Amino acid sequence: MKSLILFVLFVFVSLSIQAQRIAIMGALDQEIAILLDSMKSSKKVSRGGIDFFTGKLKGKKVVILKAGVGKVNASYSTAILTENFSPSVLIFTGVAGGLHPEALPGDIVIGEKLVQFDFGQVDSTGFKVSPFRKLNGGRHEELYVEADRELVEKSASAARKIEFVPISNRAPKVFSGVIATGDVFVSNNEKAAWLYEEFNALATEMEGAAIAHICRTLGIPFVIIRSCSDNANNHARVNFNQFVGPASVNSAHLVLGILEEM
Repeated sequence: MKSLILFVLFVFVSLSIQAQRIAIMGALDQEIAILLDSMKSSKKVSRGGIDFFTGKLKGKKVVILKAGVGKVNASYSTAILTENFSPSVLIFTGVAGGLHPEALPGDIVIGEKLVQFDFGQVDSTGFKVSPFRKLNGGRHEELYVEADRELVEKSASAARKIEFVPISNRAPKVFSGVIATGDVFVSNNEKAAWLYEEFNALATEMEGAAIAHICRTLGIPFVIIRSCSDNANNHARVNFNQFVGPASVNSAHLVLGILEEM
């Protein structure tokens, strides 16, 4: 009987420890490399084909993983993450195409809310974006998924204290607002302009809104942090290859700053 009680207590404590972990995700190796290098007491655990790294960052218990590119990979990774680690908070870090007219590579966008710009319907008038769906099939009324307000504020506070890596001899700017997600790499002037005008989106990427949808469904506080690697224009592919490295560094530095604020 005593052994059974001790076993139950051990399981309870283990689950409690897991539940305290802050989850940090990135789609690419570059986006999480600095964070992994900065971890204390790092351990690798593989679940569902994904490598999870547990340890401490800035004194906080964290679990870090590469989600993969695109909404499907991001959704799958988030599902495996939540099933095995029950994170208390989720922070996504990575690069994106900047859409604000003043945004340049290296600039930061803190996602206050997310929208899936490729989710909707096509009729005789063209394509129309629709609100995301509930698990039971019904639609949510709102088009956007809002990030956790406290995490957004902590992100903005941390950004004011960080010396980001300059790109092209220019100190990065920090924006807060809408991030538009779709399963396409946007490299087109007209599409970039449409995303900015239609949704007032400041950045476009391929994972954020999918993760936001799952976090909202499960009640997990989240924030999406993006650093611009390009401007989603006709030159985006060239600029991405040139700036993905330093842009990833700036996004990761902000994540470290957020952890210090928590």
